[in-house]
Amino acid sequence: MMVRRYGVLCMFGALVGAGACDGVEEASEASLRSDTYTCPRWRCGFNSAEVNGRAIRELNLDGAANGAGVRIVGFVPPLGQIGAFSLDVEGDALVARKTGVTLRGAQLVGAQILVNDPAVLNAVVPITIAGYEEIDSWAAGAPKVGAYALVYPDVSAVLGVRNVCVGDITDALTSAAVVLGGETYDLAAKTVQPNPRWLTIACAGSAAAKLRLMNYGPQSDFDGDGNPASVAQRQTTLKMITADYCGDGHSYTLNGTALQWENAAGTLVPGGAVGAVEAVWSQAGAVCLGATRLAGATVACARPSCADYSLDDGEWITYVPPGQ
Repeated sequence: MMVRRYGVLCMFGALVGAGACDGVEEASEASLRSDTYTCPRWRCGFNSAEVNGRAIRELNLDGAANGAGVRIVGFVPPLGQIGAFSLDVEGDALVARKTGVTLRGAQLVGAQILVNDPAVLNAVVPITIAGYEEIDSWAAGAPKVGAYALVYPDVSAVLGVRNVCVGDITDALTSAAVVLGGETYDLAAKTVQPNPRWLTIACAGSAAAKLRLMNYGPQSDFDGDGNPASVAQRQTTLKMITADYCGDGHSYTLNGTALQWENAAGTLVPGGAVGAVEAVWSQAGAVCLGATRLAGATVACARPSCADYSLDDGEWITYVPPGQ
């Protein structure tokens, strides 16, 4: 069973080259657009990952509880596979291993990740890998990115199951998530937190999912030689996606806001004309600030003009689309 693909247009218009509708993740998780299908799911999407209202965005592979008290308590392999498999992450993708055998990609469809959910009288809830697809990376030359449809039982849902990526959806398999291994994210501070043996479930449209699609995942092959982007590069990317100009965690943008971007590695570049420079970016936020992403936004920190700055001064440079 494959996740369905939707060819839909961004509500704010097509962008030139490397650009998208940005997304914001606040500590309470960003609210969703009511007109979901007017913007591609990987550009806007569903942001939050939950089971029965409890966050499963971060899970520990060794069974430690996350901030919502949810923890992994077991793994059931797909039908036809025999033996004790353990869940792991390899190259920012889910894998299941037993001696001499590794399952990955579509081989995992039908497997169940068992979590203990304190919201349901400490019941064990099976999260089923109901679909798998490979989507194009947004970065030039980067391999495709594996994405998973993850569902759990819910008798109140139309189909009897509900997608862990919450949102305004009626089809349990509409939305999907990517996985980032060995890293979690502070949604309030917009910072990267290296955490061995933890994984992040990043739903389509979330800032973490965009970071992965840009090939900045903590286990992704960023340089073509098997090395990921550095923590500083990843945090810069998170700040850029969320328009955290001041570096304090406050986002000066809204879901669906059009943006163009270019990185220092040259793997994401505009394919045509660009608009005014918005900012040059470092791990502390905007190095300089030109045009704000939201017209007329009042920014609470002082940043110099970008007139004397270029991409040489940061990891990213962003532009507002021409005419905006």
